[in-house]
Amino acid sequence: MQTSLKQNGFYLSLILAFVLWMVMFVFRPFNFWLMLSFSTALLATISFLLGRPLIRKDELTWRNLFLGILMAGILYAIFWVGNQALIIISHLFPDLLPDRSGNISAVYANLGALSPFLVGLLLFFPIGFGEEIFWRGFIQRRFTREWSGGAAFVLTTLLYTGVHLPTWNPVLILAALTCGLFWGGLYWATGTLVPVLISHMIWDPLIFVIWPIK
Repeated sequence: MQTSLKQNGFYLSLILAFVLWMVMFVFRPFNFWLMLSFSTALLATISFLLGRPLIRKDELTWRNLFLGILMAGILYAIFWVGNQALIIISHLFPDLLPDRSGNISAVYANLGALSPFLVGLLLFFPIGFGEEIFWRGFIQRRFTREWSGGAAFVLTTLLYTGVHLPTWNPVLILAALTCGLFWGGLYWATGTLVPVLISHMIWDPLIFVIWPIK
């Protein structure tokens, strides 16, 4: 009975994630950052209720902390290089990405809704924390138990990218795919959630508030 409840809760949480992202990005009834904070906190709470323990005590090491910081820097560098590549592509093939600047501006469009300091705090926690607890700590971990690590990595990345499809923003969707591959691959390679958590929690305020890439 308990196993069936957890199984149903697992798939219902995935449906809930798609609904929440649709509401945030398409309907936008409230402040975007507050909705995103609520959504990630809710999904993280569900993850802890249905999938605990998500973090083992032996994962809380200085090595994992430093690895997470390093990975945040590497991912930022990947995005910087990727943006330069998109600039070149948009000049060489203007029909392929006709509104690169507008797509990127749309990603940052919500920054003025709250103070940058508050947005940075929310991106660090609960947003960055909650996303990784749910997508890698709960979803990818659960898929790994049922299939191979590679299959779990691919499926979780596709789902993580899929929740962003309703935005119809190719740059945001590509960014989600890149992040899904990076953090999912890091989790698959290390088998520990802590460096993935640290990486996401640092990278979010870094790229959105501290040093935006536009």
